[in-house]
Amino acid sequence: MAFQPDKCENQQHNPSIFDHCNLTNIFVMLNSRRYPEIDYDDMNFTQQNFSRVYGVAAAFRTKFYNVEELISSPNIAPSDYKELFPMFVFDVTKQREKLKNSVTDIQIRAQFSPNMSANSEAFAVVISDKSLIFQSDGQKMRVEY
Repeated sequence: MAFQPDKCENQQHNPSIFDHCNLTNIFVMLNSRRYPEIDYDDMNFTQQNFSRVYGVAAAFRTKFYNVEELISSPNIAPSDYKELFPMFVFDVTKQREKLKNSVTDIQIRAQFSPNMSANSEAFAVVISDKSLIFQSDGQKMRVEY
């Protein structure tokens, strides 16, 4: 998950750079199960408190490709992560069998301080071994698989 404020149709902004948008908490709901189960209650990008989300993002390649950390190092310094690439990763591989074999409602909930601007965009990548059906309901996106 990544965010871009006020870059819609503006060629003066680099579309490959994301923004943390003063995010204070973010989580995913799969039906009624929450990932991660514990809030990022200490997350504050302006006070340099983002090590937990940085660690999860940096460890993504190691877990996804199942290779050692030295080989799959993301080579993104914490300062670059904060200023250029604040992407938020959710590992939802540990699910109950009931969720694995049924239709799953996916919700991403985020809190910002202060609120994001109206022209902001959110980008999500879902990596799954199942086919996906996207249903849009205004500003809400529902994913079924």
